[in-house]
This record gives sequence, structure tokens and C-alpha cells, in this order.
Amino acid sequence: MFLDLYRLMRDQVDVTLFKGGGPVNEREKVPAFLPRNGRFVKAFPIHAALGRSPIHVECLTFALGLLPYLRAGRYDVVHCIDPPLARMLYKLRRLFGMSFRLLYTHGVTMPPAGYPPADHLHHVAEGPYLEALDAGIPASAMTLVPCGFHPERFDTPKSKEELRREYGVSPGTFVILSVAALNRVHKRSHYLIDEAARLDGDCLLWLDASMDQGEADLVEYARVRLGDRCRITHVPSDKVGELYRMADVMAHASVWESFGLSMVEAASAGLPVLCHNAPHFRWLLPNPRAWVDMSVDGALAARLSSLMSQPGSLGEVRCTESVRQRFPWERLRNEYVSLYRHVAALAPAGAGGGSKNYFWQLHG
Repeated sequence: MFLDLYRLMRDQVDVTLFKGGGPVNEREKVPAFLPRNGRFVKAFPIHAALGRSPIHVECLTFALGLLPYLRAGRYDVVHCIDPPLARMLYKLRRLFGMSFRLLYTHGVTMPPAGYPPADHLHHVAEGPYLEALDAGIPASAMTLVPCGFHPERFDTPKSKEELRREYGVSPGTFVILSVAALNRVHKRSHYLIDEAARLDGDCLLWLDASMDQGEADLVEYARVRLGDRCRITHVPSDKVGELYRMADVMAHASVWESFGLSMVEAASAGLPVLCHNAPHFRWLLPNPRAWVDMSVDGALAARLSSLMSQPGSLGEVRCTESVRQRFPWERLRNEYVSLYRHVAALAPAGAGGGSKNYFWQLHG
């Protein structure tokens, strides 16, 4: 998200991207830090001794790596999305008397009482924004601007038939796609596997899964439950659009999401998407035909079985026009420019601890 946002903003505002790796130039910097999946953290799991996770080590060291840049340069706004990083930046700002405004993007599932301190809160989805309002956080302290995507990245000139030949999938096979990490707690991959196992007929569950936050034993679980009716891959990003074109439907089993970018991408490519019947997903994909109670065993299998027997009804599930109208980065550009200008215009934090707003009231 932040790389896309940087590229969107760099011709509109004076912005520097601090990132975890890649090419370095005048406006793109890589601070010294310890990556959460790096060799040092694996060899010396200091986070375990502290009762923390590897991401806390990454955020702590990344914040310290940022410190020389923040003290030497004049930045009006520092924007971050990781809660531990926001907390560290807030503490460092107070400790060293820096005056930048801290903008925090809420991109995780966290109750308002757990939000890190910042000068302004950015929401990417309606549900958490409304929850924050109900918790007493004033609308003036928050901005709702969705996460964006580039629809053209998922276009492919190849036909569905051509792609199936390339990927070795029979033309008559009903392909159920999931593009998500392979895990139980969040993405609920085990539910997808169990629901697919309930289906009769020629079907294939295709799990395109990053193992960065995955559970390796689910690979064997899928093999035992589905045999050759399951395929697990992790294709390059520029090939994901081919999976969207090749599949018949996407099934996303999560019952909560901070946003759900893969669902938006798939829907924009014309792939019918089935999601959980909850307020956030109804906001994200406003088509009742797309909603399934993923908390109920057999519910997804029943819907998939119906679609398999009536393939003509797949078109009723699509949300292509909705997501292409609401979420492309180009449509959101001006809203992000306005957000940065608004935060930059807030009173400087100063050495005393920051402007007076709801964060200081909540956190003391």
C-alpha cells in the first residue's frame, strides 16, 4: 500500500519513502533495521524474551533507523501503518523534541482503546471508522479514505481457455480460488479446505498462498482432505491476474478484515467473489449474492454447489463495476492529497508532547 501511495503522491507533494529494501535514491531510503524474518531475529529471538513478536523488533529497530533522518530533515508529516512503529515514533518525538505530525493508518483489527498515539487517524474501511465514532473519537480527528489498487495490473490478454491449458486445468473443472495467507485464525484456510471436501463433481480448490504468515501443516491437511482436487501455489504478483481470469469463483473465508485487497482485485477482474456476511464485507462488496455466513459449517459448500450446478448464475455474484468505481488509486488521489495537507496544517507537536487531541485523552 505505501509503495503505491508513494508513487501516487510523489508528483503531487514533496514525499520521501522509507522502506525495508530495494533501490535507494534521493527520495527513497532504506534505514538500518532488523527484519522480522531476517537471520538475526531467527538466530536471536529477543522478542520471545520480551514477550513480544518479531514485528515488534522490526518496528523498534526501524524507528531507531529512522531517527537520524527525522532529526536531520524537516518533515511536516510522518505517516505509518504499523501500530508498534507509531508508538515508537511518538515516544522518540517526545524524547528528542521533534515537531513532525504523526499520521497513523489503521490497517489492523484493533478496538479504539488500543490505537497508538498520533495526531490524526486514517481509516481505510467504514466499519472501524464507525466503531471509533461510537467510542467517542471525534470525526475531526479522523479521515476515512479507502485503500486503493491498480485495476490494470490484473488485466491479461489471455483467454480463460488459454490459461487453463497453460496451467494444466481441464476446461470443465470448476475452479475455486483463494488468494490469501495459508492459516487458520485469520484467513481460515482450513474452512475452505473442509468446505471444498464437501463438494461433489469436478472441482479444484486453488490456494495461492503466502507462507510468510502461514501454517505449513495446512499443506498436508489439504492433501489428505482433497488429494489432487487442491493445488497450492505462490505465483509472482504479475501472474495473479491470470489466476483471476482462469478461476470460476473466489471464496474468501475470513470473518474479519482490515480491508480485503485481494477481494477487490479479483472483483475488478470480473471474478465472482464470495465473502462473509458481515458489515465490513457488505460495505466492501455491496452485492447480497456475494454474501455467505462463513461461520457456519456447510454454508459455503452449499453456495458453491449451487453455483456449480447453475454456472449461469455466477454473473449475479459479480461486483466489478462497484469496485472499479470506488477503489482505484487514481480516483483516490485527491483525497490523499487533502489528507496530507490537512495533517500538515495541524499545530506542530513540539517538545511538550504533541497537540491536544483524543489520543492523549485515551492514553493519558
